[in-house]
Amino acid sequence: MSLSASVVICTHDRPAYLARAAYGVLTQTRRPIELIVVNDGADEIDAGLARQAADARVRFAGIRRDRPSLPASRNAGMAAAAGDVVLLLDDDMILPPGFLADLLSLYEADAAGQVAGIGAVALPTQPRRFAQRLWDAAAGILGRDRWPPRRCVARSVRLPAGLRGRLTPARRLTGGTISLRRAVAKEERFDEHLPAYALGEDREFCYRIGQRRALFCCPHLRMTHETTSPGRPDMVGLGRMYVLNTLRIAARSTGGGAGAALLAGYELAGTALLHGVWMMLGNRRAHAGFLAGMAGGFAEATRSVLGEMLCGH
Repeated sequence: MSLSASVVICTHDRPAYLARAAYGVLTQTRRPIELIVVNDGADEIDAGLARQAADARVRFAGIRRDRPSLPASRNAGMAAAAGDVVLLLDDDMILPPGFLADLLSLYEADAAGQVAGIGAVALPTQPRRFAQRLWDAAAGILGRDRWPPRRCVARSVRLPAGLRGRLTPARRLTGGTISLRRAVAKEERFDEHLPAYALGEDREFCYRIGQRRALFCCPHLRMTHETTSPGRPDMVGLGRMYVLNTLRIAARSTGGGAGAALLAGYELAGTALLHGVWMMLGNRRAHAGFLAGMAGGFAEATRSVLGEMLCGH
């Protein structure tokens, strides 16, 4: 059984990064049948990409969206995809030449179609500094990613012999590395209520569908994540978005319950503590801005809850 692939790249005003990501797709040893670029930024897609795709005998489609929204852009790309497998990339991800061949071989080894999605590992172009590793360790201790839903369908799937030891059951796959079978891509949607670039949209998507479909990670399937300036909102906006999105995900995508709410609250409190400590150690403006944004997010969420309780809306 030979499967085809569609690659969807979502981009927002980073033409140089997009060009490198597209080149990685078009130079695969096993090429996709199509490359779909979904653009929700102000810059237009370089017409040269279509010519490069034609030279590689890969269909090219450019989708223009006027409103910045990473979940909506991913949804638009999935809806347009025609391949048996849909790979959702960010514009700062670069594939090694044999990536698609290895990915498709995993799906082809699953003749029963039990595997709904496979995620890869994104390796940064530059090694993380000691301070960054310390931050990650502290964030893990203080609650990051401790509240996924209990149900994980992938844990109950008996994989065929050809996939055992190659795939690991996953509650969450990293955004920009997610691949899905076409049937799943046509039926499932990212949550477009998460604003703008949608901090946490990968978490929400995987938490929700992983309770019904089997998602796996392949530790040996790797791509490169360029070390970039993310182009995200100011730190105040980031802090606000972090609170609002975390609360929404905990309430709607984990099965709810007091346990999920408690662990989500633990993560938010731990994040606030971490930014408070780092603010005292240096870069005070950025961390103070994030904390101010968190306070604004909590205030907004409180107003919303009180509005529902008192006014019914």
